[in-house]
Amino acid sequence: MSQVPRILCCLPILLLLLRTDEANGKGICLYVSEKTATWFHALAICKKLHMCLANLDTEITLIQMKSKIGPDEHEYWFGLNAYEKPNFRYVSNNKSIEYAPHNSKLVNNEGCVFVKEQYDFFKFESANCDDRRRFICTKTEECDGVTFKHEQSKCVITEEQRDIVAY
Repeated sequence: MSQVPRILCCLPILLLLLRTDEANGKGICLYVSEKTATWFHALAICKKLHMCLANLDTEITLIQMKSKIGPDEHEYWFGLNAYEKPNFRYVSNNKSIEYAPHNSKLVNNEGCVFVKEQYDFFKFESANCDDRRRFICTKTEECDGVTFKHEQSKCVITEEQRDIVAY
């Protein structure tokens, strides 16, 4: 797999994760990091990119994600957590979890959630938020209570923004 950060883009309602150059304003842009960070540092990096840790809230999203990142042994933080909360919620919109793949293991006292491939599909697991993992950011209108204003409809991460993630 290339060492260049992979940018996966645009999740139109049913056609998820098209290439960056095919982005449009109706989709959700994803960025999959090559480097690792704690959950909160990953969130800060995503916010610098005017993105948020991703919502992986449908099976379709995971199926399309699998075709883009391929089989690997990496674990990726995404936007779901129960840090100092009674239940798991997405950081982008504060919505409760409604979908988790079969065999997921979510324990509230472990705080943050990552996704990993197992038996040819993905599952969610909770872990200590201070663990270091790769992460997935998504273009959103809001993140952790902060509203973003997007000037362009295309999802583009500049070279300068890539450097923030490739430290």
